[in-house]
Amino acid sequence: MENKRILALALAITAFFMLVEVVGGVLSGSLALIADAGHMFTDAAALTLSLFAFWLSSRPRTVAKTFGWRRFEIFAAFLNGIALWIVSGLIGYEAFKRLKAPPEIKSGMMIIIAVLGLLSNIAVGAILFRNRGRNLNVKGAFLHVLADGLGSIGVLAAALLIRLTGSFIWDPIVSAGVCILVLWSSARLVKESFHIFMEGAPAHLDIAGMNKALAEIPGVVEVHDLHVWTISSEFVSLSVHLKVLKNQDARDILQKAHDLVSSKYRVLHTTFQLEIAAEPACETGSCLDGVDK
Repeated sequence: MENKRILALALAITAFFMLVEVVGGVLSGSLALIADAGHMFTDAAALTLSLFAFWLSSRPRTVAKTFGWRRFEIFAAFLNGIALWIVSGLIGYEAFKRLKAPPEIKSGMMIIIAVLGLLSNIAVGAILFRNRGRNLNVKGAFLHVLADGLGSIGVLAAALLIRLTGSFIWDPIVSAGVCILVLWSSARLVKESFHIFMEGAPAHLDIAGMNKALAEIPGVVEVHDLHVWTISSEFVSLSVHLKVLKNQDARDILQKAHDLVSSKYRVLHTTFQLEIAAEPACETGSCLDGVDK
């Protein structure tokens, strides 16, 4: 609920100042302002999509969707990153055309709107900052706002340079710079969400260390088929086969394995498959027991 409230407040501020920048960009003739408004539009779209993802993720699981809709959060984050790339390409193309013949810009209005946009970015960034590490969608929204804040600084710098030098070339130059900044800020978001789509292991977990720690549990002689993947930002799953000696207390080993990965590695959804060592049947897949905790 806290994440939803944070995103809703951030969306309200972003949507309002996006409209301010659009109007200011049209009235002043500044492509840099329109570029920044375009970035704010993707911010608003990202926040809207994130809120929708939270709502959808909270829906109960079904027989067909055993994990529910949790993973839509990752899909939303991926779409946010791709949307940023598309907007950057369009603004970059327009900036390239304007380099040859930059139109006249009303720098005074541009300065006022850029300052207001920067203040809104600071406000939204402060709202999202605390929770940026807990959820990929909140992190994605924070990266949007961070890049947009830097973009607003660039717009303000362009307006001041136009005011000082009288040259309107600074507007398309800054527009192109904003596009590069947006591409850079969104690349990590796309990379992380794609990594989750490919069911890669969470980057913050030491998988080799986890494998070694499980192998050191008394009675365990081998660890194999260790898989750790992310369902959503706050839902990590693990499955692993543990080969154990004969006459061991299976429940004790399972409890120790679960306690290890949940307390040390913070993985709460675990499935352990026990296999009896030195039994030929086990090598072909017929094993002692499988217990899901």
